[in-house]
Amino acid sequence: MITLILLILKDILKTHLYRGNNLLKMFTTIFVSMFSLCSAQSVKTRADARQTTTKITRETIPYFVTTTDKDDIRGQILHFNPDANLGKYPLFEYNVKMDRISPLKIGQKVPDDIMDLPIRIAGDRYGRDSVTLRKLSADRMLVLDFWATWCAPCLASMDKWKELQPKYGDHVQSVGLMLDYDYKAELTTRKRNWTSPQLIGPEVYLLNAYFCGTPVTGPSVWIKNGTLVGITDATTNIEPILEKMIAGEITSIPQKYMWKSPF
Repeated sequence: MITLILLILKDILKTHLYRGNNLLKMFTTIFVSMFSLCSAQSVKTRADARQTTTKITRETIPYFVTTTDKDDIRGQILHFNPDANLGKYPLFEYNVKMDRISPLKIGQKVPDDIMDLPIRIAGDRYGRDSVTLRKLSADRMLVLDFWATWCAPCLASMDKWKELQPKYGDHVQSVGLMLDYDYKAELTTRKRNWTSPQLIGPEVYLLNAYFCGTPVTGPSVWIKNGTLVGITDATTNIEPILEKMIAGEITSIPQKYMWKSPF
């Protein structure tokens, strides 16, 4: 395009203006410089855009999720929950910045920075402080169950996975990801006798938005061989789906069972 414009300009100048004049060379030089500068700026803009894509690591989490200290309600929390371990689980409120997150689509591979992101784990029976999705999945299918204490269907879903995990443990690992004050994960796990890992912290809020496209409790995210194969609702009868996935009869969640975002 630039070459075509310059050729047209050259013909016009030759035909109608300063034929044989050095002014033609000057105009040509000016326009070449202008277009070169614009091209260079365009390349720089594209390079800058690439640089703004922040890699997701533990250190960059504050870029995606804000953390607010809510220690001012400590007395109120301890009044109703005297067993809350606020020394181990400080009162932080997390809010995800959706404009900085590009949600993953069904059928896409989960990037390495997500699979290898250290995420804090509450009350782990193996004594781990943090774990990654890659370590949790190993050679099994991974199901991430997003829940909160005030979401009854979420709690029922977690209870259902408590029943299913011993039966299908060789093929699937269910994991709870809590969207509430961190201390509640340990208390709730102990109260309901859950055995699956429970993840907490700002990373959970990031994963919730990254997989579901919006902050929401209830959906269960299914990852198989490092690929997002579907998202089910908390009320979905998951056992038939699980059996078909394990048997290889299906490779992804059927559309009729897929969670539909209300947003």
